[in-house]
Amino acid sequence: MESAADTCRDSSTEATPEPWTLPFSRDDWQRTPGPVKSTVLVLQKQVQALTRRVERLDSRVRRNSKNSDRPPSSDSPYRKKAAKRPAGRPGAKKGHPGHRQVMLEPVRTEVVKPERCICGNAEFADTEPFYTHQFIELPAIEMEVVHFVLHRGRCPGCGKLNKASLPAAFCTGYGPRFSAVIAQLCGAQADSRSIAQVFCRSVLGIPVSIGAIQKIIDRASAAIQPHYEEIGRIARQSAVNHLRDRVTFAATGSCERS
Repeated sequence: MESAADTCRDSSTEATPEPWTLPFSRDDWQRTPGPVKSTVLVLQKQVQALTRRVERLDSRVRRNSKNSDRPPSSDSPYRKKAAKRPAGRPGAKKGHPGHRQVMLEPVRTEVVKPERCICGNAEFADTEPFYTHQFIELPAIEMEVVHFVLHRGRCPGCGKLNKASLPAAFCTGYGPRFSAVIAQLCGAQADSRSIAQVFCRSVLGIPVSIGAIQKIIDRASAAIQPHYEEIGRIARQSAVNHLRDRVTFAATGSCERS
């Protein structure tokens, strides 16, 4: 009966792998004990088998409808599609009219004259404008804050205590322009209340609570509600809706596209 020692001895005398891929010399391999050689050879075969398996599984994962016979519906919805590069050279096509910056009405005009010529001359008696550079900047935002100090006093005739009333136009605490900005941010731009709060604090320098922002939005919604309902009423009564093409109706009732 063959012993374990004989098995190790036979394994140690097996031919070493060709080409030589082990991270040591052949002399070191010859001086290695037989049981260690057997273990190394077994582990090397396992590594090779696992490597082939990983490559096979990786190729299976990478399959999609473009490199295999799989249908497009089997593609992962989370895998980003490669952006299509536009054909041709980037930029406007030849003959396309350019879009230059619109020259706005200036608040002030600065005249800039040449300072010094390369020859050393610094006096220019006759100059003429050749180019106008436009510089645009936001004015310093200074919020208009008004304090209404309400007074009270007793009537000298009857002794009744009378208190001043706040004007109705200022009861909400926030003016129409400020309210319109909040409504634009949270309505048309679909920003969150938190983003509007950060904007008011960082840009306008006004600390506003989330509850106050919600009240502003509610008041703006109530103000435009009649207009919204009127638009809906007109849209529902229209014969044609949601068409990009220009459509006209003939006397027969059939539509003609133009």
